Amino acid sequence: MVHTSMEAASQLAAAGVECEVIDLRTTSPLDEDTVLESVEGTGRLVVVDEAHPRCSVATDIAALAARKAFGSLRAPIETVTAPHTPVPFSNTLEDLYVPDAQRIVNAVKSVAEWAR
Repeated sequence: MVHTSMEAASQLAAAGVECEVIDLRTTSPLDEDTVLESVEGTGRLVVVDEAHPRCSVATDIAALAARKAFGSLRAPIETVTAPHTPVPFSNTLEDLYVPDAQRIVNAVKSVAEWAR
């Protein structure tokens, strides 16, 4: 989802919204310090993951931020994930299933509008 997130960040930058994209190369060990430094610096977190929203890396990262950087958050944490449904067989439906840049842009705009 890094490439999709970078595409969204480019669209947001063109609209005057600055954001950080963190590419977590590994999930075990998870680079907690980088995530927490970003949350503490921006006060916001949008986690993008193409997995289901339940029991995923996205929920682990959101929980980490809520547990260790709650006082720094100025907006609710947003997750952009696949829907909580089975992966579709159809290519057309699969394109709708996987998060795209527009969904990421919408989530970032949502958290950017909080506590302006």
